[in-house]
Amino acid sequence: MTTDPNETLDADPLGLTPQVSRELRPCASYTLRVNGFERPVTDAWIGESLLYVLRERLGLAGAKDGCEQGECGACSVQVDGQLVAGCLVPAALAADSEINTVEGLSAAGGASDVQQALAESGAVQCGYCTPGMAMAVHDLLQRNHRPTEVEARQALCGNLCRCTGYRGVLAAVQSIADGRAADAEEAEETAEQAAAVDQPAADRPAEEPAAEPAAAVEPPVYTDADAWIEHVPQPPAEQTPAGAGEPYGDGPGGYDSGVYDTAVLTPVQGIPAQTADDQVYYPPQGYPEQPYQGTPAHGTYVPGGYPQQSGYDTGYDDAPVYQPTPAHGTPLPGTAFDGTPPHGTPYVATPPHGAPAEGAAPAGVPYGATPAHGIRLPEDDHAS
Repeated sequence: MTTDPNETLDADPLGLTPQVSRELRPCASYTLRVNGFERPVTDAWIGESLLYVLRERLGLAGAKDGCEQGECGACSVQVDGQLVAGCLVPAALAADSEINTVEGLSAAGGASDVQQALAESGAVQCGYCTPGMAMAVHDLLQRNHRPTEVEARQALCGNLCRCTGYRGVLAAVQSIADGRAADAEEAEETAEQAAAVDQPAADRPAEEPAAEPAAAVEPPVYTDADAWIEHVPQPPAEQTPAGAGEPYGDGPGGYDSGVYDTAVLTPVQGIPAQTADDQVYYPPQGYPEQPYQGTPAHGTYVPGGYPQQSGYDTGYDDAPVYQPTPAHGTPLPGTAFDGTPPHGTPYVATPPHGAPAEGAAPAGVPYGATPAHGIRLPEDDHAS
C-alpha cells in the first residue's frame, strides 16, 4: 500500500500545520471528557500534549503554556482528580479520563469561591499564573478541608509567581476554608431543622412539662426588723474573796479580772493607789524609781568605776580604773626600759663590711673579719 506524500493529516484552514505524511506523523481520533462534557478530537497527532489539545483544538485557553517542562505550574489541570501538568501528559492517553480545567471551576458563568478569594486577597496581578494557582488551591481544598499554612505552602510549591508572591494566595486559602466551614455548619443546622419539622408527631420525643415556679420562701427571721430579739444583759459574776493559796480576786471557778478588792488586798507601802469606778487599782510592782544620773564627759575619771544601779547588773563593778596613755618617751614602772629617745637622737651606726667583730676572732680569720671570696679556710681541709 502506497501513501500519497502530498496527503496531509488535517485540513488546516490557516495553513499552520506542516505538510507531513501520515507515515512520519501518526494520527488518532479520540474523545476527551472535559468538565463533564464529551469533546471529540479528530485526526490529532498522538504526540500532542493535553495542554496543546485543550488550547488549540478545543478552545479552552485557561491553562497557560509557560515552560513546557512541568516546572512553572501554569498549565495545571486535574486528570481523574489528580493535579498534573498539562504540558507533560499526552492527550491521547487521557481519552478515558475525567479532565477538569479552570473553566470548570465557575458555576453558571460566575466566579467560584476560589477565584473570588484570589481576586479579593490581591493574589492576581499579571494573571498568567492565576489559572494554575486556582487549580492548585482547588485541588488542595478538595483533599484537605482545613489545611495549615505549612500544608498550603507544600501544595503551592509547584506553582511559580513572579509578581505578587504567595502571601495573598495563602490568605485566600485560609478565607476559603473558613467560608466553607461556616457554610457547612449552616447547612447542617438547616437540615436538622427541616428534619425536625418533617418528623411525625408520634416519633418526636415527649416534651418535658414546664417547671412550676417555685413557691415564695419566707425570709429568715433576721431580715425582719420587728423580729429581732434584743440582747438581755447578764448580771456580772459575783466576786468571791480570795482564800489561802488563791490569787487576788480569783475565787473557786472564777477568773482574774484585774480588779482587786481593797478589803482583801493589803496595800503596798509607798505605791499610791488609783481609784476608778469605785474600784481601787494598783500599778504593777517593779523596781523602785531612782534619780537619773547623767553620763560623765568623755575622759572624766570616775573613782571606783560606775556605780551599780539597784536591780540591774552593770558588769563594770570590778573593771580596772582607766588611766591615760603616758607621753612618748616616758619610762614605764617596773621595766628596765629607760624610755624612748627623743626624736632626732642618732643611733649606733652599723660597722662596715669586714670590720672586726666584737669578741674573740675565729681561728685563721684576721681581725675577725669575713674572709674574702675564694679564701680557703682551715676547716675546709676536713670537709672532704
